[in-house]
Amino acid sequence: MSGPPPALEHQLAIVTGGASGIGAEIVRALCAQGATVAIIDRDEAALHEVGASLRAAGHRCSEHVFDLARHDAIADLVATIHGQHGRLDILVNCAALVDGGRTLLDIDLDTWDRVHAVNLKAPLVLMQAAARLMIQAGKGGRIVNVTSSSAFRAQFVFPAYGSSKAGLTQLTRSAAADLGPHGINVNCVAPGVTVTPMLQKIVGLKGAQDMAETGPLANLLGRPSQPEDVAQVVVFLCLPASRQITGQTIHTSAGAIV
Repeated sequence: MSGPPPALEHQLAIVTGGASGIGAEIVRALCAQGATVAIIDRDEAALHEVGASLRAAGHRCSEHVFDLARHDAIADLVATIHGQHGRLDILVNCAALVDGGRTLLDIDLDTWDRVHAVNLKAPLVLMQAAARLMIQAGKGGRIVNVTSSSAFRAQFVFPAYGSSKAGLTQLTRSAAADLGPHGINVNCVAPGVTVTPMLQKIVGLKGAQDMAETGPLANLLGRPSQPEDVAQVVVFLCLPASRQITGQTIHTSAGAIV
């Protein structure tokens, strides 16, 4: 006897930055709930690898190689995805750039603009394009923005990254207010130290554990998050069980921010 259908069966989700790290885990978790996922990433090789593995497992997805700094082409991309799949139910903004550890006195305006172009302006344009289609369909929708604990604490470096994520957090609240009357829930998830391939490459597994235990990024549980820890919360915010949650920031930083 078969069980109930997956909660997100027949729904279409767009996930940016979905070719690696947290984004790839979000894609896998959404697919596990039955969603079809349109994956956007600028890393063509990694994107195709994720897509191939999902299809091999029987999931439905499409791959879209795209640089999110091309703001004037985002609406056309969203329209193309909508045309391919015939609907749009979920948008997850996960793609992000980091400013290379520059201090306030070191950062140049080109780096500042590039980080904000991807981390803040692109999510704005994506939300506009997705929300218009959701409103037109009249069935509501879900938008989840991946911010960061860096938006809530003072840090010695990464002023562009932290400020862009703080801006995205506030933009989430504003979007929730504007889109709530249309039945669209807008929330954000704020990870802390998370063992992504990028972090492992920089500090290794032991370095990630040390960061979670001591120093300015330490958390109450004394352990780093895994990408799936973040992904499961993102998916929860797309499920019917979270229908009364909007305009909120869910911290997945193991108590780094309390």
